[in-house]
Amino acid sequence: MTSPTSQDVQELFRLVGKGVWMLQHLENVVATFTAMIILQKRRDKSKNVSEVFAYRTLEKQKKLTLGPMISNAKREKSIPASLHKRFEFFLKERNWLIHNCITTDYLSLRSEKNKTTLFNRLNNFSEEAMALRKEIYNLNNEWFSEKGYDLNLAFENAKKLIREASKS
Repeated sequence: MTSPTSQDVQELFRLVGKGVWMLQHLENVVATFTAMIILQKRRDKSKNVSEVFAYRTLEKQKKLTLGPMISNAKREKSIPASLHKRFEFFLKERNWLIHNCITTDYLSLRSEKNKTTLFNRLNNFSEEAMALRKEIYNLNNEWFSEKGYDLNLAFENAKKLIREASKS
């Protein structure tokens, strides 16, 4: 066993940070898509959807941690059955990263083999978060178009809101 180098520690921090960053992007896409489905179901029942109600619904979804978020998304069908196993495995990896990584792998930087395994696991986590985010994002866009919404108009409105927010 050797002492970890500062480069190893920096790489560990970079990979953990990247994983958390990608996790949050995935959570945002899942929460947003699930909120949209919930709101559409309300519209389909001819119930009013005010701007305040829409934002509250979105915020409620965004406040969920990943486990409850996945359960809710499965129920609302924003995560299709074909992706259930991937999300379940991803949740296990997320729980390891957030709750157990430091306690189970704290000596990994002292062994070249274990360090490589740890770094690969962290990198795979980020890659899967990005892949799942892309899957849900694409499903969201398909659903949006199928419901007759103008996706280009939505993108233009989003760009406008981003420009306005960056001015303040």
